[in-house]
Amino acid sequence: MTIKQIIDDKSVKRLEKRKAIIEGIINGSFDFSAVSAACSLLPEKKVSLLLEAIEEVSRSKEFSLEKDYLKLSESYILSSDPSCKREASRIVGNLADAFPENLDHAITALLQNADHEGTVIRWASAYALSRIVIIPQYARGPLFEQISHLYEKEEETGVKNQYSKALKKAKKFR
Repeated sequence: MTIKQIIDDKSVKRLEKRKAIIEGIINGSFDFSAVSAACSLLPEKKVSLLLEAIEEVSRSKEFSLEKDYLKLSESYILSSDPSCKREASRIVGNLADAFPENLDHAITALLQNADHEGTVIRWASAYALSRIVIIPQYARGPLFEQISHLYEKEEETGVKNQYSKALKKAKKFR
């Protein structure tokens, strides 16, 4: 069964679909080319489910994703679908320390979403940016000041807390 077939199967619940995709990625049934192909065939509303599965795998300590997943996620940070934005941002945050040299485009997009009207989108951007700024090269760079500015103007406590914790950790590298 392909990823598209799993996602399009109306007889299977969303959580079961996500679990099947996660298992397929981890056991090698779905390599990156299969994931990428599914993304190109599916509307963004359905891609969000695939991104949810990738996000869960990207949090795993036992399994690591390749750099291509970072690039794929980066392409959905500015999606018109809020769920895609959220999951893509979280994936970038989870993979940031593994690929610190490949984050410039993602940072630009995340900074755009940091001003989004939706709290969930701002939180997801804060999540990713907070994981990026604690990487020494970013802690010592302009991103630290940009996040400090975002922290100052943010009114939502959950988003603000993401920035606060990261800024404290990043100060150690300045």
